[in-house]
Amino acid sequence: MIQEQPTLIIDIGTGSIKMMVGTEISSRPVILHFVQSEYRQIISQEKLVDPTKTAQLIKKMLRDIDVHFGEKMRNIQVVIPPMNLEVFHGEKRTNVIDPNGVIHPMDIHNVYQMFFKESAGTNVTQASLVPVSYQINGGIISVNPPIGEITNNIVLQAFVQFVQTAFFNEVVNMFKLIEVPVRRYILDGQGIADMIETQHKDFPMAYVLIDHGANQTYLHLISQHKLIRSVLIESGGEQLTALIANRFNLPEAEARQIKEKFGYDTRASIYDGWIVNQPDLKIKQSQLNAVIKEYYDHLLDDMNLLLKEYQVDGNKMDLTDMKFVLVGGGGNLIGMQELLSGLGQGQGVEKPWIKTVGARNIQVLSSIGGLRFAHRYKIVDDDRQNIRLTRQTPHPNRRQFNDYDE
Repeated sequence: MIQEQPTLIIDIGTGSIKMMVGTEISSRPVILHFVQSEYRQIISQEKLVDPTKTAQLIKKMLRDIDVHFGEKMRNIQVVIPPMNLEVFHGEKRTNVIDPNGVIHPMDIHNVYQMFFKESAGTNVTQASLVPVSYQINGGIISVNPPIGEITNNIVLQAFVQFVQTAFFNEVVNMFKLIEVPVRRYILDGQGIADMIETQHKDFPMAYVLIDHGANQTYLHLISQHKLIRSVLIESGGEQLTALIANRFNLPEAEARQIKEKFGYDTRASIYDGWIVNQPDLKIKQSQLNAVIKEYYDHLLDDMNLLLKEYQVDGNKMDLTDMKFVLVGGGGNLIGMQELLSGLGQGQGVEKPWIKTVGARNIQVLSSIGGLRFAHRYKIVDDDRQNIRLTRQTPHPNRRQFNDYDE
């Protein structure tokens, strides 16, 4: 049965804002409504290009959604790119409040707050907490908050994800300015990893997730199905559009249409045929192929170099032999599999197939991933006004907050 209050995912990309309203049935996303709005650049050089314009766009889209559903969305969660990502794996312990040892939602909040107080310096800010497991008396381990169980204390293991402070503050302040009550921020890449883990049980626990967007391309390292590192290349599908426009002296809108319609196609039957045959403009498929290949040859060089020099906790790792998974709007280009065949050691890339109710294509996978994250790690509601509990004598805490150890 669909829950009464659906989740609204606001997905902020480099060249688009997506909003998805949905829920889940048996871990499968149910998409109730989806809207998308695009403009040239939303994020560039690790900052919001025009926060005011982005805020106005979000407000307009939210009004449209409110009209569609006849009420304001209250469960709003925001997907953002993992700008300058730093990740730590930690463990926190807290004693329960109830004298009888019954776990209450407030206990879960308390152990979360112990993580939230941690800092990794002034340049990065904690953006998202990814629970791994809860442990209570008797060594009992649960992946969900063990509310209602009886124990003296709770131990939570989690991955804590930090992003660039300046960028995160820009986003948070933008939502405060337009008075949008964001319940949680989710990092793009983590939700996708959760979605893949849920629907593909035989998928490897470690791989490189390539998020090829409009203006940026991320190389995310996924380990234990968790996003632990990201490297950014400031280039995406719109840079290819600009190159096509320049080479054929076209407006960018027309260049984008040609790119999306014809892409990189090497079939002998059309390779040297006209795809545009007008008095003032003639383009053969082979000519378009040459421009597209030129762009992706450069992008591949950058990607392979970064994969060979990938840094994890200060240690250099060569990731060229990893499995590669392609997501993002830029990855929809015709012929992409062939274009990326030279990635790493030549094993190519895979596009994940995700089952949904109200199916959408790979271009909105980050929004679907955000929905999966929102339901997998549900926020525990806590009505503090009705709680009349006295804290026990504190249990000796065993605290640690260590760098992730590969």
